[in-house]
Amino acid sequence: MGIYAMFWHCHPEGLAQELLSGPLEEFSAWCQQTAADFPDDIEPSSLSLLNAIRARSMTALKATTSDEATAIDRLVDAYFGLFCDSDRRDLKRAAHPSLLRARYFQGMFGSSRETSQCPAAFDLWRFTLTGRGVGRDSDAFPYRSGDGVYRLAYWTLGEVAVLDDAFSANAVAGDVDRDAVAAARAAVSTARAQRTGLIVEIA
Repeated sequence: MGIYAMFWHCHPEGLAQELLSGPLEEFSAWCQQTAADFPDDIEPSSLSLLNAIRARSMTALKATTSDEATAIDRLVDAYFGLFCDSDRRDLKRAAHPSLLRARYFQGMFGSSRETSQCPAAFDLWRFTLTGRGVGRDSDAFPYRSGDGVYRLAYWTLGEVAVLDDAFSANAVAGDVDRDAVAAARAAVSTARAQRTGLIVEIA
Protein backbone atom coordinates (compact mmCIF):
# COMPACT_ATOMS: atom_id res chain seq x y z
CA MET A 1 0.00 0.00 0.00
CA GLY A 2 1.30 3.45 -0.91
CA ILE A 3 0.27 7.03 -0.27
CA TYR A 4 -1.48 8.55 -3.28
CA ALA A 5 -2.55 11.97 -4.52
CA MET A 6 -6.00 12.62 -6.01
CA PHE A 7 -7.36 15.80 -7.59
CA TRP A 8 -10.98 16.92 -7.14
CA HIS A 9 -13.03 19.91 -8.28
CA CYS A 10 -14.36 22.19 -5.56
CA HIS A 11 -16.10 25.51 -5.03
CA PRO A 12 -14.29 28.36 -6.86
CA GLU A 13 -13.55 30.01 -3.51
CA GLY A 14 -11.92 26.90 -2.07
CA LEU A 15 -12.44 24.13 0.46
CA ALA A 16 -14.20 26.22 3.11
CA GLN A 17 -16.98 27.15 0.71
CA GLU A 18 -17.11 23.56 -0.53
CA LEU A 19 -18.00 22.56 3.03
CA LEU A 20 -20.36 25.48 3.69
CA SER A 21 -22.28 24.89 0.45
CA GLY A 22 -22.66 21.18 1.18
CA PRO A 23 -25.48 19.27 2.92
CA LEU A 24 -24.60 20.34 6.47
CA GLU A 25 -27.75 18.97 8.11
CA GLU A 26 -27.10 15.57 6.55
CA PHE A 27 -23.44 15.77 7.55
CA SER A 28 -24.43 16.70 11.11
CA ALA A 29 -26.73 13.67 11.39
CA TRP A 30 -23.96 11.46 9.96
CA CYS A 31 -21.45 12.84 12.48
CA GLN A 32 -23.75 12.15 15.41
CA GLN A 33 -24.44 8.59 14.26
CA THR A 34 -20.79 7.90 13.48
CA ALA A 35 -19.69 9.32 16.83
CA ALA A 36 -22.14 6.95 18.54
CA ASP A 37 -21.09 3.90 16.51
CA PHE A 38 -17.38 4.60 16.04
CA PRO A 39 -16.24 7.18 18.64
CA ASP A 40 -12.63 7.17 17.42
CA ASP A 41 -13.66 8.35 13.94
CA ILE A 42 -15.10 11.69 15.06
CA GLU A 43 -13.25 14.16 17.28
CA PRO A 44 -15.36 15.28 20.27
CA SER A 45 -14.86 18.92 19.23
CA SER A 46 -16.25 18.29 15.75
CA LEU A 47 -19.92 18.19 16.73
CA SER A 48 -19.86 21.48 18.64
CA LEU A 49 -17.79 23.08 15.88
CA LEU A 50 -20.25 21.88 13.25
CA ASN A 51 -23.12 23.42 15.22
CA ALA A 52 -21.21 26.71 15.33
CA ILE A 53 -20.59 26.55 11.58
CA ARG A 54 -24.28 26.00 10.92
CA ALA A 55 -25.07 29.02 13.10
CA ARG A 56 -22.29 31.42 12.14
CA SER A 57 -21.07 30.05 8.80
CA MET A 58 -17.60 31.23 7.77
CA THR A 59 -16.95 33.05 11.06
CA ALA A 60 -16.74 29.72 12.88
CA LEU A 61 -13.90 28.62 10.60
CA LYS A 62 -11.63 31.50 11.65
CA ALA A 63 -9.14 29.82 13.96
CA THR A 64 -7.23 31.99 16.43
CA THR A 65 -5.38 29.18 18.24
CA SER A 66 -3.64 26.00 17.15
CA ASP A 67 -6.26 23.90 18.96
CA GLU A 68 -9.07 25.61 17.05
CA ALA A 69 -7.16 25.12 13.80
CA THR A 70 -6.72 21.41 14.50
CA ALA A 71 -10.43 21.01 15.33
CA ILE A 72 -11.34 22.62 12.01
CA ASP A 73 -8.90 20.38 10.13
CA ARG A 74 -10.42 17.24 11.66
CA LEU A 75 -13.96 18.37 10.81
CA VAL A 76 -13.06 19.14 7.19
CA ASP A 77 -11.21 15.81 6.94
CA ALA A 78 -14.30 14.02 8.25
CA TYR A 79 -16.52 15.78 5.73
CA PHE A 80 -14.46 15.21 2.62
CA GLY A 81 -12.55 12.06 3.53
CA LEU A 82 -15.23 10.09 5.40
CA PHE A 83 -18.74 11.46 4.86
CA CYS A 84 -18.32 12.13 1.14
CA ASP A 85 -16.61 8.77 0.63
CA SER A 86 -19.12 6.68 2.54
CA ASP A 87 -22.47 8.42 2.08
CA ARG A 88 -22.23 11.14 -0.57
CA ARG A 89 -19.72 10.03 -3.17
CA ASP A 90 -21.58 12.22 -5.66
CA LEU A 91 -20.09 15.28 -3.96
CA LYS A 92 -16.56 14.29 -5.03
CA ARG A 93 -15.95 15.30 -8.65
CA ALA A 94 -12.67 14.07 -10.09
CA ALA A 95 -10.57 16.66 -11.90
CA HIS A 96 -8.31 13.91 -13.25
CA PRO A 97 -8.55 10.09 -13.07
CA SER A 98 -4.89 9.49 -12.23
CA LEU A 99 -3.84 7.78 -9.01
CA LEU A 100 -0.11 8.34 -8.54
CA ARG A 101 2.07 8.17 -5.45
CA ALA A 102 2.06 11.49 -3.64
CA ARG A 103 5.84 11.77 -3.53
CA TYR A 104 5.97 11.97 -7.33
CA PHE A 105 4.42 15.45 -7.09
CA GLN A 106 7.06 16.85 -4.76
CA GLY A 107 9.04 19.87 -5.94
CA MET A 108 6.84 20.51 -8.97
CA PHE A 109 8.06 24.11 -9.26
CA GLY A 110 11.49 23.67 -7.74
CA SER A 111 13.10 22.89 -4.40
CA SER A 112 13.01 26.45 -3.06
CA ARG A 113 11.22 29.72 -3.66
CA GLU A 114 14.50 31.46 -4.46
CA THR A 115 15.39 29.07 -7.29
CA SER A 116 11.89 28.51 -8.66
CA GLN A 117 11.02 29.89 -12.08
CA CYS A 118 7.63 30.85 -10.65
CA PRO A 119 7.75 31.72 -6.93
CA ALA A 120 3.97 32.27 -6.76
CA ALA A 121 3.33 28.75 -8.08
CA PHE A 122 5.96 27.36 -5.70
CA ASP A 123 4.16 28.99 -2.75
CA LEU A 124 0.86 27.38 -3.75
CA TRP A 125 2.23 23.97 -4.68
CA ARG A 126 4.00 23.47 -1.35
CA PHE A 127 0.61 22.78 0.26
CA THR A 128 0.17 19.67 -1.90
CA LEU A 129 2.04 17.33 0.44
CA THR A 130 1.69 19.26 3.70
CA GLY A 131 -2.03 20.06 3.59
CA ARG A 132 -3.66 23.48 3.85
CA GLY A 133 -6.03 24.70 6.52
CA VAL A 134 -9.23 26.55 5.68
CA GLY A 135 -10.21 30.00 6.88
CA ARG A 136 -6.73 30.96 8.06
CA ASP A 137 -3.12 31.67 7.18
CA SER A 138 -1.56 28.20 7.01
CA ASP A 139 1.84 29.62 7.84
CA ALA A 140 0.52 30.93 11.16
CA PHE A 141 -1.50 27.78 11.93
CA PRO A 142 -0.32 24.93 9.66
CA TYR A 143 -2.58 22.06 8.72
CA ARG A 144 -1.95 19.02 10.93
CA SER A 145 -2.67 15.54 9.69
CA GLY A 146 -4.76 13.49 12.07
CA ASP A 147 -2.97 10.21 11.36
CA GLY A 148 0.28 11.32 9.77
CA VAL A 149 -0.88 10.27 6.30
CA TYR A 150 -4.22 11.78 5.29
CA ARG A 151 -4.07 15.41 4.17
CA LEU A 152 -6.20 17.90 2.28
CA ALA A 153 -4.99 20.92 0.35
CA TYR A 154 -6.86 23.22 -2.01
CA TRP A 155 -6.57 26.13 -4.41
CA THR A 156 -9.18 28.70 -5.31
CA LEU A 157 -10.04 29.38 -8.95
CA GLY A 158 -7.72 32.39 -8.89
CA GLU A 159 -4.89 30.26 -7.55
CA VAL A 160 -5.63 27.55 -10.11
CA ALA A 161 -5.07 30.21 -12.79
CA VAL A 162 -1.64 31.01 -11.31
CA LEU A 163 -0.67 27.34 -11.44
CA ASP A 164 -2.06 26.88 -14.95
CA ASP A 165 -0.04 29.86 -16.19
CA ALA A 166 3.08 28.38 -14.57
CA PHE A 167 2.54 25.07 -16.33
CA SER A 168 1.99 26.89 -19.63
CA ALA A 169 5.23 28.81 -19.09
CA ASN A 170 7.10 25.51 -18.58
CA ALA A 171 8.14 26.52 -15.07
CA VAL A 172 8.14 22.89 -13.91
CA ALA A 173 11.38 21.59 -12.40
CA GLY A 174 13.25 19.22 -14.68
CA ASP A 175 13.48 16.29 -12.26
CA VAL A 176 9.76 15.82 -11.57
CA ASP A 177 8.09 12.57 -12.64
CA ARG A 178 6.59 12.98 -16.13
CA ASP A 179 3.34 11.23 -15.30
CA ALA A 180 2.91 13.45 -12.23
CA VAL A 181 3.50 16.57 -14.32
CA ALA A 182 0.95 15.41 -16.91
CA ALA A 183 -1.66 14.57 -14.27
CA ALA A 184 -1.20 17.81 -12.32
CA ARG A 185 -1.22 19.92 -15.46
CA ALA A 186 -4.40 18.23 -16.72
CA ALA A 187 -6.17 18.62 -13.36
CA VAL A 188 -5.27 22.30 -13.10
CA SER A 189 -6.21 22.99 -16.72
CA THR A 190 -9.55 21.20 -16.33
CA ALA A 191 -10.37 23.11 -13.16
CA ARG A 192 -9.59 26.43 -14.81
CA ALA A 193 -11.69 25.53 -17.87
CA GLN A 194 -14.63 24.54 -15.65
CA ARG A 195 -14.07 27.57 -13.39
CA THR A 196 -13.68 25.57 -10.19
CA GLY A 197 -11.21 25.42 -7.38
CA LEU A 198 -9.16 22.28 -6.83
CA ILE A 199 -8.71 19.94 -3.88
CA VAL A 200 -5.68 17.68 -3.48
CA GLU A 201 -6.38 14.66 -1.31
CA ILE A 202 -3.44 12.65 0.01
CA ALA A 203 -4.40 9.20 1.29
